[in-house]
Amino acid sequence: MSMTPSCCSGRLSFAPALLVLVALFGCADDPKSTESTEVDGGGDGSDGGDGGDGGEETDFPTTSCADHGDPCVEVVAGDVEGLFEAANLLEDGMTIVLGAGEWQLDNQITFRNADQLSLYGQGMDLTILDFGLEEVQTNGIDVISDDFLVQDLTVLDAKKDGVRVEDSDGVVMRRVRAAWTVPESAENGAYGLYPVKSTRVLIEECEAHNASDAGIYVGQTIQTIVRNNLATGNVAGIEIENTQFADVHGNTATGNTGGLLIFDLPGNPIVGRDIWVHDNVVTDNNAPNFAPGGTVASIPSGTGTILLASRRVVIENNTYANNDSSDIAIISGLAIEGNPDTWMLSRDELVGSIEGVTLPGDESSVYNFLTRNVVVKGNTHSGSGSAPDMASVEDREIGFLLGMLYLGDRVDDVLYDAIGESAYSNTDASGNSNDNMVCVGGNDGGSFASLDLETLAGRMRAGDFPNPSDLFRPAAPYAPFDCTALEGGDIPAVTLD
Repeated sequence: MSMTPSCCSGRLSFAPALLVLVALFGCADDPKSTESTEVDGGGDGSDGGDGGDGGEETDFPTTSCADHGDPCVEVVAGDVEGLFEAANLLEDGMTIVLGAGEWQLDNQITFRNADQLSLYGQGMDLTILDFGLEEVQTNGIDVISDDFLVQDLTVLDAKKDGVRVEDSDGVVMRRVRAAWTVPESAENGAYGLYPVKSTRVLIEECEAHNASDAGIYVGQTIQTIVRNNLATGNVAGIEIENTQFADVHGNTATGNTGGLLIFDLPGNPIVGRDIWVHDNVVTDNNAPNFAPGGTVASIPSGTGTILLASRRVVIENNTYANNDSSDIAIISGLAIEGNPDTWMLSRDELVGSIEGVTLPGDESSVYNFLTRNVVVKGNTHSGSGSAPDMASVEDREIGFLLGMLYLGDRVDDVLYDAIGESAYSNTDASGNSNDNMVCVGGNDGGSFASLDLETLAGRMRAGDFPNPSDLFRPAAPYAPFDCTALEGGDIPAVTLD
């Protein structure tokens, strides 16, 4: 997470796996559409053009200006001057089509002062923008533009973020790969695909590899669909931060430190809510944590999903396997920043809607540290929790605590820290409250434990090490956490029209 108003100064972590590159997905959608209908897999990653005028067919094998309206510019591979000239002469509605081949770039490509822009390559394996020559901390592609589309190309070795789009409405990233060639390096750029402070965002059929923070990140954004993407070798594979109304499905997060993260951080004006995470594959996220700093530096290796300081979240029908620390952890924001005042937001500065969500506060301000109104159901769990990350009690205290707590036993699949609950008992269901409406009754394919994290962490710091008998580990349906539906009704469908 970065320290822009969208990112991180707190903590989190997950595990190793080798880089996985999967086949490209095809797409028959209108290229500029952000429609929220499902996209079927298959195809060859091309966009279906036949070459057209303005370039040799071998230069533009899948799309050319013949497939797009005016104004349109074609740039053949390696023509760095032509690419920067096109970016400097933008006008509304312009399309830039890049040929097959590689560019060696020493500066970012910047798009400003025009809307309805489109940047096409010939495919992730055919059009490569290599920023390895950059000597200063710049991004690969840096955009502020409404109704922006980038499609069918790879951004390689950017010093900061691969593709950054900020303050924009209507963003499509389709079949874009953002990657760094050196695995597990703290010198890699922070974010692969990075839409921030934007609205109506679609990220589909993309890949992100080896980012030192998050591979695919959506932050301070309203109305987002993240679907059918691949994230490997990153510290955080996919990250949804301070975002409202997001549909995250069909993705694969494997071989990261942490697979798929949903959370708010203090100080950001969008209070996260209504996040639907479903039908994803989150496996083998056991890579060492190589983040140079920020919140993700505290993520234990071996984490599947962390849900922190967000509300009205549904995590369902996902496949979790072989995440060494744990599959799903539900954690209060106070676990990473214990001063509630740090989480205070003036009502006047809020962006988006807080109608229908429960937040501590008064007439002038709110606090967004609560993790509340959560449903976990229908997920499958196998092989996880076998070796919690105990590498650093200072940097990743939660991982160290889990290792000490379970003493070689398998960590439960779903963990709840119970911070903010009015009652806790490790033996009696009736002695536990569920004030935060954490609902796991429909997740009978995995185990569940409530930790009383604040008390256990305090004991550990004092040298009194807890053990599994200190946990509340009820059998399914896990009363009093046996509810199965969100308070206030289902998450509304995300539409990007």
